[in-house]
Amino acid sequence: MSNFLPQDQWYSKWLVFGAVSFAFFFLNLATFTSLGVVLYSMVAELHWSFTAAGFSFSFLGLACGMSSPLPALTMRLYGGRFTVCVGAGFLMLAFFLSSISHSLLMFYIAMTFLGIGYSFAGNVPAVYLISGWFGRGSARIIGLYLMLGALGGAFGPPIVRAIVNSTGGWRGHWQAMAITAAVVGIVCFVLVRDAKVKSATDLAGPHDVSAATGKGGIASSSEWNPKQAVFTPQFLLIAGAMTATMFCVTTNSSVAVNHLVNLGATPDGAAFVLSAISITATAVKAFAGWMCEKISPPHIAAAGLILQAIGTCMLGFADSTTLQYSSAIIFGMGWGLTYVAGTVVLLDYFGGPVGSRILSIVWLLVSVAAAGPAAAGMIADRYGTFSPIFVVYAVMLTALSIPIFLMRRPVLKAAGLHNTVSHDPGMPRKIEAT
Repeated sequence: MSNFLPQDQWYSKWLVFGAVSFAFFFLNLATFTSLGVVLYSMVAELHWSFTAAGFSFSFLGLACGMSSPLPALTMRLYGGRFTVCVGAGFLMLAFFLSSISHSLLMFYIAMTFLGIGYSFAGNVPAVYLISGWFGRGSARIIGLYLMLGALGGAFGPPIVRAIVNSTGGWRGHWQAMAITAAVVGIVCFVLVRDAKVKSATDLAGPHDVSAATGKGGIASSSEWNPKQAVFTPQFLLIAGAMTATMFCVTTNSSVAVNHLVNLGATPDGAAFVLSAISITATAVKAFAGWMCEKISPPHIAAAGLILQAIGTCMLGFADSTTLQYSSAIIFGMGWGLTYVAGTVVLLDYFGGPVGSRILSIVWLLVSVAAAGPAAAGMIADRYGTFSPIFVVYAVMLTALSIPIFLMRRPVLKAAGLHNTVSHDPGMPRKIEAT
């Protein structure tokens, strides 16, 4: 079966989009967002400490981050379909091992495989495929893709609670996830193909090598290479914003159920608060890509960080249902804005092919966020509350928002060319001979 679909047929790109979106929907349903829900039952039955349970998130996050450069390599060698299907295989193995776990060691191994599967089947290959198939219209499509993924996170917690509360228990949950991962692998094998991306010369006109598309638009080609891009302050700031966001997301997913139960919520109620975070993020991601075409993406990312800081601080002391859902909505709005805008900034500043490749490096750096749940567990074991970690996160997010709001497009000087930097960070760049 050919690894390419006919690119002149309109439905080809939507088949690819549908397959990778289905995979991302399932990933978010079954991993970070809902893991804390099933952990609540596992901790009670297996008598693990909060610290030990938090380390399972650390293994998941570290494996996801450390393996994130690998999909870029396999995509160059074997294509997108192979990469995503390998991810589905790792997911199946991880869920099966989780279902038969009796010890922390076995569960940590399972979470490591789960993180690797997330890298291979998640947004690194998907953003590459979407930018290749949709070209200059990628910003909105990426926003839609991230929205569908967040929708999986919204459905995850109540689905997990329903499965765990059934006769299958938490082991039945992991078994159901393993079967679903097999279905995801089959769908991606049938539908995912690589786009035949045109060369930079074909994409660009004689007077505009960058082929930039406008405010927040994604350049079809770029003079940047990955090595140049990752050493810019702009890349480091976006990586910092994504890392801070994932610190909050992974910690919330890990400890929110226990934290909110300690503040008076029921386990089911806490699961619905987690769902509210993802539902809000889903709604925001639905139009965040469109917003990035109208408003400077760095400004959107900065606004998202501020909203996350407010929601995180509120969540730390949310001792009523009103505060819990208010914090969830505010944090979810910030998460959605930062996540989409950060991705669009990389593609806009450095071009689609390079931007999608360095996105894998962002996720490598984001792996340090895996320390968040373990740190939160240690704080809770020592002080009897998770609240201090939420205050620390709020300060970190606020501090990052300022330089990102002031961020300007990076300047490239190479091979006799340079970028003329616009005063508006979202405006398209022109490359002129010096």
